[in-house]
Amino acid sequence: MSTGSGSPRGVSDKSFVPSEVAHVDHSHSHPLAQLSQFKKNFLLLVFSVATFLDICNVSGVGLAVAQIRVDLGLEINQIAWIITSYSLCFAALLLFAGRLSDLFPATIIFEVGFTGLGVISLVTSFVTENKYGFLILRGLGGLAGALTIPSSFHMLVHMFPVAAEQQKKLAVLGMAGGLGNVLGLVIAGLAMLASYHWFFRIVAILCFVFSAAGFFLMPRISAPASNDRTPKWKRLDIPGVILMMGFLICFILALTNGPIDGWGSAGFIAPIVISFVCAVGFFVWEYSIPSRTAVLPASVYQIKNFIPTSLVIMIPMGFWFTSQLYYATYFQLAFQWKPLHVAAAIVPQGVVGLMVGVATQFVPQIVSRPEIFIPIGVVLIIIGELLQIYSYGGQGYDYWRFVFPGFVIGSTGAMITYFGSAISVLVYSPPEMSGVISAWTQVVAQVGGAIALAVQAAFETEDLADWMKSAGRTFWFILAWSAVLGLQYRILWRRPGTPAEEHEMARKRIAQTGKGEGVIA
Repeated sequence: MSTGSGSPRGVSDKSFVPSEVAHVDHSHSHPLAQLSQFKKNFLLLVFSVATFLDICNVSGVGLAVAQIRVDLGLEINQIAWIITSYSLCFAALLLFAGRLSDLFPATIIFEVGFTGLGVISLVTSFVTENKYGFLILRGLGGLAGALTIPSSFHMLVHMFPVAAEQQKKLAVLGMAGGLGNVLGLVIAGLAMLASYHWFFRIVAILCFVFSAAGFFLMPRISAPASNDRTPKWKRLDIPGVILMMGFLICFILALTNGPIDGWGSAGFIAPIVISFVCAVGFFVWEYSIPSRTAVLPASVYQIKNFIPTSLVIMIPMGFWFTSQLYYATYFQLAFQWKPLHVAAAIVPQGVVGLMVGVATQFVPQIVSRPEIFIPIGVVLIIIGELLQIYSYGGQGYDYWRFVFPGFVIGSTGAMITYFGSAISVLVYSPPEMSGVISAWTQVVAQVGGAIALAVQAAFETEDLADWMKSAGRTFWFILAWSAVLGLQYRILWRRPGTPAEEHEMARKRIAQTGKGEGVIA
């Protein structure tokens, strides 16, 4: 594979054959790598804003769910769809977006998604009384947001080809997510002094401004070259995309319908069966076709620690989504707090996430030594969940005794776990797979969050004041979920070599399977 005028970090355009000459390093000849340091850093800011707005669209809207629920006429166990409609569509399109970023100019994919998110956010701000229109627009926003993430990761990997610098820049994108947690709540709280409609308008303005800046700064990059003469539209793996979207949509729909219609109802059984069939069909299909035409090539399983590390990525979003959504609703309904008061109460989660992001720039071991820091992060999440369980909502001084330290400790653990897992998967994957791998990490993270929200919807009752019954069961689930996924990682993890060594070993293992190299052969 090559992108533009060169290939990243020693990847040639030819499929790897053990007897052939070693890969030639063209990483520094890529147009993005040729940019001045100022342009690189400013583009990193643009990519970070895109990541920021993705998280902002969850945390900020989470603060407004109580008011949106009233406008839309939703039941208490349906409010998760205000968040899930965005996250689910975001996750459903990510692999396809990653595929597009590896086959076509990532600059175009990014600009289409970023500008589209702005347009959809602006329209959403005027359609907030029709529940079907609102939820459909939230889903479309998720689709647009999905285009920005793999493309930005793809460009960042090529823009900073040196491994040590690349890890730090990837951590900056993660830090942007933590900042989205902070400012998403604050922006929503401030906007709701007038109306939550203004939250979506602010998102739209930010999208328009920074997508315009990116358009003028990004170099014009041609489509990646390939020896494969198959038309690119045939290599988009439309059947695989449909199967993956079918699985995600039906799976989350089943978990959402279960507590509403009953676990024995057709509304639960039919989608859960369809989701299982789609999941099996997806992995069978992806394994049976060449890597160059697969949206999730079977070759990814040849990357060391890919499966156990991927499973860990599911943990952090589950912690953030459930705690933020429940406390945002509970504080407003049980305590009658104003939105800005609620934002101030929840904002420690985001502040800590931001602080951990900054710490990675000075303590790179948080990213480079995941075998140490991921278990530490999981333990901190478990402690945070225990504090939330026994906070009983944080009435009075209990907020400072239980909720505040639970937010600080748990969010610290979630951020450490996310950095250690998501960046590790990307860094140890061959760079020619950067689009699909970054998409995969986001899919897994969003699925983890959506599953946690669906479980929360199943456990919630109309009586929010019954803390242990309505919230406690969800937090116990997240605790157990984190412990199991963290334990499997520590058992299955195997020590890797350097990133460059692992790239070559992965290519050799892929070649031995006969599935071709990377994503594009």
